[in-house]
Amino acid sequence: MSSFTTADTFSAFPATEVTVMIPRLLITGMLSGLIVALIAFSFAHVYSEPSIERAIALEETSHHQHADAHEESVSRSVQRNAGLFVGIASYCVALGGLLAIGLSSLHGRLRMRPRSTVWMLAAAGYIALVLIPQLKYPASPPGIGTAETVGIRTELYFILVMASALSMTMAAWIAYRLAHRATFLLAMIAGAATFVALASAWIATMPAVSEVPRSFPPGLLLEFRVSAAALQLIVWGGLGIVFGQVAEYVVGYGHADTSRRGIPNA
Repeated sequence: MSSFTTADTFSAFPATEVTVMIPRLLITGMLSGLIVALIAFSFAHVYSEPSIERAIALEETSHHQHADAHEESVSRSVQRNAGLFVGIASYCVALGGLLAIGLSSLHGRLRMRPRSTVWMLAAAGYIALVLIPQLKYPASPPGIGTAETVGIRTELYFILVMASALSMTMAAWIAYRLAHRATFLLAMIAGAATFVALASAWIATMPAVSEVPRSFPPGLLLEFRVSAAALQLIVWGGLGIVFGQVAEYVVGYGHADTSRRGIPNA
């Protein structure tokens, strides 16, 4: 007897509420992204920019005698302030919108509260789109590698992102199908095992790209990669927390509604 029966499945948004609820979730998700962007920008400005400045200084020192050296079209002052904020804000707002679309699509189809669904989406997105690609192709400071190696590395990185996303989709589909025939815990374990196996296979088979010269300071390289990984964790984790909590009120899960639908408090 499955523990995930039709009686346990909650109805999605009523048809009359869809046209109102989805735009509200989308706006809320994007505003949540803007809030998280302020936090992420503060972190990047304090912890990431110093390592970038040092990497750029090393690059300029090693190339200052080259004839092809040229001045930047955009000053570093603009890049590390307005440019940095615009880039992070665009990224966070877009992710917030995607989480909102994911919540509106899954709400009512899973035995989860809205915030739990957002947490699940944020965790799955971070693992598939950020963690797995970074394990194989970690971020490199500015000035590392030639135009050819940077192009090859970028192509391989995005191939791995797509492969990891497909692997996560397949794992989620297996877990969803198995949840109707076995326990929820067993379905989650099977889905996780599927993703780990597929992701490990992709990491092992994708070619490596070595573009960091031996002369580059290892301490600076580690500092840059740690700050880059932490920034992504702040973005995805922050969006999961902020949008997940606000989504509870947007969807309208009050105390009475929660008890009536039997939704867990997770």
